Amino acid sequence: MKLLIYWILTGVAIATLLIGFRSMIYPVSATALGIIGWTVTPYIYLALMLKLVTKKILIITVSVLAISLGVFGLWAFIKAMFFDNDAQSSLVFIVIPLWQWLILLIISLPIYFLTRTKTIN
Repeated sequence: MKLLIYWILTGVAIATLLIGFRSMIYPVSATALGIIGWTVTPYIYLALMLKLVTKKILIITVSVLAISLGVFGLWAFIKAMFFDNDAQSSLVFIVIPLWQWLILLIISLPIYFLTRTKTIN
């Protein structure tokens, strides 16, 4: 199950990078590369979190979180860049990862404490 989620996270991260590079204005600036790098950080964190959890219920929780955040992020990037393309569409590369990180930080605290207990199988 972990391998499937790793593949999904990798696919979503690559798709996000491709959308970012496609919408980038050339010549490429370091700021644009930093913002595009910022968009994949939630997926890297989810992969690390999935690697650290060992209990079955936590693996399922992180997997559901990874799939839902991945689908939401990819949907938002595609919608903003290809369907609602206007002057503010590129702000999605800053706002969506911010919302993803907020959700991840809220969910990570209970997951951290649940990994410390011995009663969950």
